[in-house]
Formats: sequence, C-alpha cells, structure tokens
Amino acid sequence: MKCPKCGETLKQSKKNPEFMLCYNCKKKYRLPRKNVEAEQPSEEEKKYSNIPPKDVREKREAEMKRAYDDMLQAGEPKKKKKAKPKKAEVANTYNDDLYEEEHVSIAPIIILLILIAVVIAAIVYMIFFR
Repeated sequence: MKCPKCGETLKQSKKNPEFMLCYNCKKKYRLPRKNVEAEQPSEEEKKYSNIPPKDVREKREAEMKRAYDDMLQAGEPKKKKKAKPKKAEVANTYNDDLYEEEHVSIAPIIILLILIAVVIAAIVYMIFFR
C-alpha cells in the first residue's frame, strides 16, 4: 500500500496493527476493518509460550505440594499423644484458662500520674502565687 500524499510504501504500526505508517511524511492511516481482521491471528493460532503442557504443570504442582508438606513437617516436632486427664483435672484446667492474667504495661500509668501531678502543680501555682 502506498502513501496518498508522497507515494512511499506504508509500513504497519508495531504498537497498533490497525494503522499503517508513512515514515517519509510522518502520517498514519487507519486500515479498513476487513484488512485488520484478516491480519490478526485467530484464537487457534494464538499460543502462549510461557505455559507448559498440562502433564508438566501437574508434575510440578505435585512436587511443590510434597516439598511444602515436608517443610511444614520439618519445622514441627512430632506430637506425642497425651493421656486423657481425669475429670477433676479437666475441671481445674477449665477454670485456670478462664482467669489467665494479662500482662499490662506500667508506662501509660506512670505518664498519667506525672501529667496529673503537673496539672495539680499548675493549679496550686495559679491559686497561691497570683
């Protein structure tokens, strides 16, 4: 196909195959729809080179699952079965779990006490030394 202005040969755009480019006069021309559709590959012709066949994918997935399971088992020690506790022990464990103590930081309480002391000192200063 030739450029209508200068007569040079048009080349297809790499970014958008719907356009033909003239490098001489720096113009681009849209192709008619029937030409564009004929040049584009059909769904059957499209291939994805980075996706391996199904049997290879399944083999790799199985290997990864085995490796993951092995990794999980290596990190955890084998658990021993515990003997069933007696009824009295079960009752004691239940009550102990309910009343577990939480560790609370003392820093916010100290800061609050310091702020209260500063406010009281400011009030006393304003009352007596005014």
